[in-house]
Amino acid sequence: MEGNNETEGDSGSVTSEPGPEDMTTSSPCPSDGQDSIEELGVNCQSPVMENKCKESTSNGVEEQSQPLPCQLCEEDPTRIAVKTCTVCTVRYCEQCLALTHPPRPPFSEHKLINPRASFKKTVMCTDHPTKPVEMYCVQDQTPVCLLCEKVGRHKQHNMAALEEVFSQRRAELQAGVDRLGAWLTHGEEKVRRLQEKQENVKNSAAELKSMIEKECDDLVDRISRRSTEMDRQLTVVSSSDTANLARLIRDVQDNTPKAHASLIKAEDLLNETDHANFLQSSASVMAEIQRMVPIFGMNVENVACSIDKLTVDFSQQKQVVETMNIHKKYVPAVFPSPHAFPGAMSPYVQHAPLGTPSFPVVHGPPFHAFPTSTPGFTAVPAAHCPCPPQGTLKTRQPASQGQVSSYAPGGYLPPVPVATYPPRVGVPPSVQHPPAQPTILHDLCSTSMEGVYISWQTVSNADEYEVRYTVGGPQVVAVVHSCSFTARYLNPATKYRFEIRARNVAGSSLPSVTYLVTDGRGFKFRFDPKTAGRFLTFSGQNTRVAVTDREERPGGSPARFTDGNTVFGDKDVTSGQHYWEVSGAGSHYAVGVAYASMPRDRDIRDTTKSWAFVQHEKTQTFHHNETTISRHEVDAVPSRIGVLLDYDAGQICVYNADRGTTICTHKTAFTDPVYPAFSLWQGSLQLYTGVEKQQAIAQHALREEPLTAAILASVPSQERKQMLGERIFPIVELSHPKLAGKITGMLLEIDNAELLHLLDSRESLKAKVTEAVAVLGAHEKHVREQSGDAGK
Repeated sequence: MEGNNETEGDSGSVTSEPGPEDMTTSSPCPSDGQDSIEELGVNCQSPVMENKCKESTSNGVEEQSQPLPCQLCEEDPTRIAVKTCTVCTVRYCEQCLALTHPPRPPFSEHKLINPRASFKKTVMCTDHPTKPVEMYCVQDQTPVCLLCEKVGRHKQHNMAALEEVFSQRRAELQAGVDRLGAWLTHGEEKVRRLQEKQENVKNSAAELKSMIEKECDDLVDRISRRSTEMDRQLTVVSSSDTANLARLIRDVQDNTPKAHASLIKAEDLLNETDHANFLQSSASVMAEIQRMVPIFGMNVENVACSIDKLTVDFSQQKQVVETMNIHKKYVPAVFPSPHAFPGAMSPYVQHAPLGTPSFPVVHGPPFHAFPTSTPGFTAVPAAHCPCPPQGTLKTRQPASQGQVSSYAPGGYLPPVPVATYPPRVGVPPSVQHPPAQPTILHDLCSTSMEGVYISWQTVSNADEYEVRYTVGGPQVVAVVHSCSFTARYLNPATKYRFEIRARNVAGSSLPSVTYLVTDGRGFKFRFDPKTAGRFLTFSGQNTRVAVTDREERPGGSPARFTDGNTVFGDKDVTSGQHYWEVSGAGSHYAVGVAYASMPRDRDIRDTTKSWAFVQHEKTQTFHHNETTISRHEVDAVPSRIGVLLDYDAGQICVYNADRGTTICTHKTAFTDPVYPAFSLWQGSLQLYTGVEKQQAIAQHALREEPLTAAILASVPSQERKQMLGERIFPIVELSHPKLAGKITGMLLEIDNAELLHLLDSRESLKAKVTEAVAVLGAHEKHVREQSGDAGK
């Protein structure tokens, strides 16, 4: 009934330790059929083998000296076991063995040995599955049997005792267990700290949320107070204007009966035929009429109301509110110190000088952290610092402090009294005067849609540079130590003014000023031949259209114009600002926008769903719904006309792209998507889209802020008339290009407050311009008459 269920090659097989009879029996190698161990000359008397044999023999004697009971019998007393199954690991008596192990597979394959009290699991050799492992192959790092030392792949390998390897590996495993235990302890500590951080995050979030609510409530309260104050101011202005108008109305009403009486007297006097009576009464009647002239001859349009000069524009404040956000806390920068200074803002010595060769600078907090109006400098001997070169170190401190500490190899030296500003002790000659004005390198400056890069030449005695520019309402001030600066988060197609100043301990230079325009969003489209009238032909990938005598395409398409000279662009506009240009020198054409539902039997001048600018020789007109809204006569026909469409604001701006001046602006309210629209009656049109530079100029003109009294008061008095003239001249030039200079000069003689009113009211300005033209005409007539009299 003996058998073996192990197969050759099973890795790490484990079975019951064989009995003593198995240890003394010679058997061939199951893998290769070699002779027995004795025939191969294996030293069976080695200490390891000898100990194993003794242990097995003693165990066998001990087991056979004491009968062992059957583990399956339920009788009392239990029968004596005769065999032990190494597979079942159970002792059986003869009766139980016959019942549980009949002579057929799989039970016939179970291995039966003498009864055993216990089973000690033994690792079997992977190359010789019937042999237990008793040695350790150092090269292959695996346990092997004694036979492997003489035959097989472990032959002539270095062998070690299992006990020695066991001790070493056990020590290594114990060290790994200890490390893992320490890691687990640290991991638990880390988890605890992370949980604390997580709790702190929750608490901080709750605190920040409370702060946000508090700050927003405060903003609401401030807005409410400002609203109440503005209402009060509006009430005061409205009451004052109402009272003045009521007085004027009362004057007219009170003098109306007197005027009627004077009119009756004058009519009666006109019927008088007696010369003496007429002359006697005419003086008094004329006096009464003259008294009525100021009252009834008043021009209502010239009655100024303060409320007309007021407006409400919170666009800048809205922009500030829209950009409100939570910000990072200020954390002082840690400078990489060669001395490993302990403090976050501790000074350190830099031997790469800033503008002053061989002059080491002790760096500390940034210069802009101190009051720039009262800088303080002192000299500290360089002997305390081991870094070459030797000399004087320049340190900066607030002028309010009267002592300074220097750093030595062992730490900071005790504070010593120093002289504060003035005088400046130890300042090199190159920084005793303010730096020169920086020179901007315009060729190196560049712009993008939302950013500007500025570069300038290095100023020899400058410690830092100050850059100022305005984004929306607030002014941005940046302090840099390099000779370049990048401004970000700007508005596309917007003109910005930048000031760069060089600064050192003695003061600041004069500003260098430059204007840079961010790139715009180019709007690209082409003519759409599917909508074109039958007398239009296209070329240049549908970017050029011309009038032809023959009919190019028959009608029939619902989108096609039966009017033979109109065409749409192939893209519509639903929001935003978009710009395009056309050139058509010597042509008669119209350019504008229209709804898709515009009637197809009309051109873009004559419908309620289209807006058109017409260029015909030297006449420029703007049309909507068969109405000419504006008309201008020009000296020279522009080669290019630009159209800037602001869909959201409902504004169409047409301007002379050659000069960059505005021709006309029309306000409306768009309710549907609009298409670029064109009508061409003579010549050809070239379309230019995706234009950036001209768009930026036009958009700047479109977004130009209105000139207010506050803005005017913020500039020097000698520059105020210049600023007013720059606003008035382009407006006058549109209607009187030849006389624009003279008329602007005449208007600038008016008081500044009145000029601001004229800029707010274009009708009043137009009336003043008409008066100025009349005065100039009368003056020229008078000059001609005097010249004629002198000639006679």
